[in-house]
Amino acid sequence: MNTLGIVDWVIKTINSAFDFVFLWGGLVVILGYPFYYLVKKFIKEKKNISLELFPQTLILLIASFGVGLLWILPELIIFMWPANTQTWPSMLNWFPVTIRLGELFLLLFIFAYIFGHENGERRWLHSSIGHIVIIFFGFMIDHWAGILFVSLPILLAYYSILYRLAIILLPTSDPEDRAEKRKRFIILVSYTWGIQYPLMVVDEHAWNKIDTRIPGDFARDIFPTPGFVWTRSHQAVSITGGIKFKRIDGPGVVFTNYLERPEQVFDLRLQLRTNEIDVVSKDGVSFIVRVFAGFRMDPEAWSKEVYDKLRPMNTILRGADKPSYAKGSFPYSNLRVQAALGITSTKATTGNPIVYWDQWAINVVEDQARKVISQKNLDELWRPADDKKFASALDVIAMEIKENAEFTLRTAGILLIVARVVNFRFTSGNDQTDEISKQQLITWGSEWERKRIKILAEAQAESEHIQQEARAYAESLLLNSIADGLRKAQDIDPDLPRYVIAMRFLSSLQDYVHKQPLEKNMQDLKNSFKEWQEQFFPNSSKEH
Repeated sequence: MNTLGIVDWVIKTINSAFDFVFLWGGLVVILGYPFYYLVKKFIKEKKNISLELFPQTLILLIASFGVGLLWILPELIIFMWPANTQTWPSMLNWFPVTIRLGELFLLLFIFAYIFGHENGERRWLHSSIGHIVIIFFGFMIDHWAGILFVSLPILLAYYSILYRLAIILLPTSDPEDRAEKRKRFIILVSYTWGIQYPLMVVDEHAWNKIDTRIPGDFARDIFPTPGFVWTRSHQAVSITGGIKFKRIDGPGVVFTNYLERPEQVFDLRLQLRTNEIDVVSKDGVSFIVRVFAGFRMDPEAWSKEVYDKLRPMNTILRGADKPSYAKGSFPYSNLRVQAALGITSTKATTGNPIVYWDQWAINVVEDQARKVISQKNLDELWRPADDKKFASALDVIAMEIKENAEFTLRTAGILLIVARVVNFRFTSGNDQTDEISKQQLITWGSEWERKRIKILAEAQAESEHIQQEARAYAESLLLNSIADGLRKAQDIDPDLPRYVIAMRFLSSLQDYVHKQPLEKNMQDLKNSFKEWQEQFFPNSSKEH
């Protein structure tokens, strides 16, 4: 047997074998699917099998028998074909397989339309027609051998290109993870057919908003394909499945499955929040304060003492003594994030928006700020009760707010860094202020005005006293200088008259005063010097 004969024999064998498998293998799959469906549901739901499952299986079994009848119909037509028909050999080769292949093509087109037209635009149409054309082209070349050696390589090349494109186009958390590569490839393939699950991105700035870039049907359990939520390196996301909490995942690419969708995003960076609140002091004065708080999801490893203290307060924190994710720059514990999610989710009521974890944290700080200020008089906002050097009333208030709020937040997995009142103001005249507050403000203002006048009077008296001491000190220095100069001059020349030396001192002092930019009237200074001359040297003016 030559080479062409061997090739022809191999092709005929392949075609005959695939004809047999295509007929009977397809029939087994069609009739066996209802039983597979029943076993799958039983394993999945175990003892919770509903009474509706058996009627569903019966309906599916009847439908399978109908499809199986259509599947084997070409064989029945050939069986009933007249034996003396000249076209029998050629019909036997192509008619049954062609009909069944056409049924598969039609089924492929119908399924692509049903599941892909809603979220796939025209991608479902292009993919289905493209696959049908390629497979039919190989079938026309040489039956199953044409599909095997022509159509299949073309399709393999197409999906290999999609695999490379998925690695390039889709975001990743670990580029070398083979399981992640496979999921990204499946996502891109499902996108080409329009049957993808939702593909979402968490915005970096408005992180409470999850942007659905490519919509999909996450409630479709037929052809389940992964979806994903792309989070930044400082974000973690909670995933729910239906009405059940699933997990805390992230950062990076979070793959979702059937019914899974993101609920709340947690920014792992330090959060800074500020807000104005209405408060009432201990003496009944109402005013507005600005509260500032800095907090974050707790990234610290807890000591045994801290862990034993926090664990009884929140059962979710069992096993949360250290971060579960420590790869990036923002470590976190998924149990602590879950604890924060559990507390904030209880704050949402029907008709009200969800209270996110950061809003709940600032609410706790605001409540504690109101309690702390309500225990203090208005004066204690400026001067603490335990007043001492360098003491600050606002620092005392900040310490009390932080001490009161820190434990409550940490039982929810949130670490409070700072909490303080940074400013306060009273309502203006345009606002409605109650009469009690007005009277309290008047009384408080009168007291401070009295203190101000007293302080100013004491300061003025102290200033006059210092000026008198300075004047006396200056005069004593001047007289001492003159006396010392006279003594030194007599030591040099005992015969020199003292009044001549004194006149020289006064003349030099007069010249010095003329040169100084004094605010005092120069004529007054000259008069003062004349008085001093007459006082110390009464005969000097007559001689001159």
